Amino acid sequence: MNQSPPLYDSPPAVSLIDPWLCQHLPDVAPAVRRRFIQLVTGIFETRSLLIDTIADSSAFGATATSNATQVRRILRDLRLTLETVYYPFIRSILATVPATDLYLTVDETSHGTDYNIVQVGWATDGMSLPLGMAIYAPDAAWADDTRALLHTIDTLIPEGMTVTLLADRIYTGEPFLACLDALHWNFVFRASESTQIEHPCKGWMPLRRVYKRANTGRYFAQMRIWKQGQRQANVSIWKRVQPGFRPVIWYLVSNCDPEPGQFHEYACRWWCECTFKIIKSGQFDWERGRVTATQRVQVLLMGVSCALWALWLLGRTHERIPRVKATTRPQRRTKLIDDGYAAFRLAVKRQQPLQMPAPPAPRVLDYERVFAPPTKRAA
Repeated sequence: MNQSPPLYDSPPAVSLIDPWLCQHLPDVAPAVRRRFIQLVTGIFETRSLLIDTIADSSAFGATATSNATQVRRILRDLRLTLETVYYPFIRSILATVPATDLYLTVDETSHGTDYNIVQVGWATDGMSLPLGMAIYAPDAAWADDTRALLHTIDTLIPEGMTVTLLADRIYTGEPFLACLDALHWNFVFRASESTQIEHPCKGWMPLRRVYKRANTGRYFAQMRIWKQGQRQANVSIWKRVQPGFRPVIWYLVSNCDPEPGQFHEYACRWWCECTFKIIKSGQFDWERGRVTATQRVQVLLMGVSCALWALWLLGRTHERIPRVKATTRPQRRTKLIDDGYAAFRLAVKRQQPLQMPAPPAPRVLDYERVFAPPTKRAA
């Protein structure tokens, strides 16, 4: 009896991820690329960084024990490195992004007491997609490696793009700002209240002593900061006051023109924390993982980073905008990672073909942060 050919010649996740990664990794050796596609597909399908869970995905077709052994072999593969696999992927995908302005974030996180990670990401849609990372011991120096990472990321960004780096107080210092000057990047960094500035009327004083008006910004152009150097930067200060809450004060230093929009830009720095939460506890269970060897951690993070890019692309294409009632408190109730995974599962359930879309333009300052009730149309 004749039967129609199956919709998928291979598992749905493999059918989706394989051509996409082959497109962006054409120069990687086939055997290496095949192993990396297996890892990315397993992480994408299970949304987990636990070895046994990854091994349960359809990308691995043997017994449970054999599948787990294969995942461990992939993590031990010395051919899978940032330089040979992940950075070429980032260079290829950024070349297809329809944008001229990129907002990047840099921040660090830890895996308990095992190791720390500095990660540079691309801010868009309430998250920060990983561009590169550096792994170091909890008690090891990290500043030099971070600046080297920034130089590496710069080589991956297409010519003509304007880059703005967003970072917290720990990175606000002369070595980092000098590094960004050499890269010709813009920056919006938060400063500590003890940062010294040369006030035009009162001389040297810490930022905490500058007078602040409630819910009103103060802006100082080309102020000299830090007595021991000749660094000049634009300083912006905002004091947010709400009834029933303690005042919140932001001090920002930047090489961009000081204006209220800088506070909206810096607020997007928090998106890297959202990504860390998604990976560590929200969906991928990274904090429960027991992989600690640096090279294996690097391969694992490369896999989840590619999976995040894939889920983001699907999520932007199949984004679900909830209908909010007029009595509902406006808030954002969905994540693109969830939308992307839901679109994949729905296509599998309905046996519908699914293709990886092209990268859309980033949404940063124009990102819809809340879902408000629909407005009534005028008669």
